[in-house]
Amino acid sequence: MQNIVEILNSFDPITLPELQSHALMRRFDTKFKFHIDRLPEFLKHVSKDYYILDINNIRLHKYETLYFDTDEFQLFVQHHNVARNRYKIRFRRYADSNLTFFEIKHKNNKNFTVKQRIQLKEVEKSLLNEAGDFLKENTNLDPSVLKPKVWVYYYRLTLVNKISEERLTIDIDPSFKMNDTSAAFKPLVIAEVKQAKFMRSPFLALMRKNHIHVESISKYCLGVYLTNKNIKKNNFKHSITSINKLCHEKN
Repeated sequence: MQNIVEILNSFDPITLPELQSHALMRRFDTKFKFHIDRLPEFLKHVSKDYYILDINNIRLHKYETLYFDTDEFQLFVQHHNVARNRYKIRFRRYADSNLTFFEIKHKNNKNFTVKQRIQLKEVEKSLLNEAGDFLKENTNLDPSVLKPKVWVYYYRLTLVNKISEERLTIDIDPSFKMNDTSAAFKPLVIAEVKQAKFMRSPFLALMRKNHIHVESISKYCLGVYLTNKNIKKNNFKHSITSINKLCHEKN
């Protein structure tokens, strides 16, 4: 981890207010996974192409996310069945800046992601107040049937392309908790390229060069898969097997 932090310090910084102009709340997402041992070389390769989010001299930020779903895990099942219109509903706390948002993430039938959010004082365990009103205003979902289902924790670094409309988030050390059940994929890195439209990208080119393929990876679905035994998950078995194999590789 120390080696990664040192490399992050070689990036030119961007502040949180500056980042807002690159929010990309409507975008196409492209995801990849790889072992954390490969992260230092990848970061070095793109260090001149991207700014890095710096908040109070912190460049690797702790995230805490609480996802909501129905008792039947309707939103999880929609993702499992590759539904063309699907939602993720969550509270996200940015631990280092002590900011909390309630977020609605919608992937439509054109594979386009739209994210909406409001800032709230703290993570709530129900959606019967302001968060529920926001949900009803922006979706046809019933907030009264959505309950907390799984916590997801990880560290994120956020990069912004210096010349085009692109953000890159890299999540490391993901862990998951649901009631008394917990799991983790410590060597796993999930990288996500966010673009208003598909365009050339230094990071995408780097992934192609290293034969790292695009993957559909949901931290929420990973968390439910790992912490809930009694749920439909056949379509995710190959992905979990692949992640387990990757995490046990010696790079």
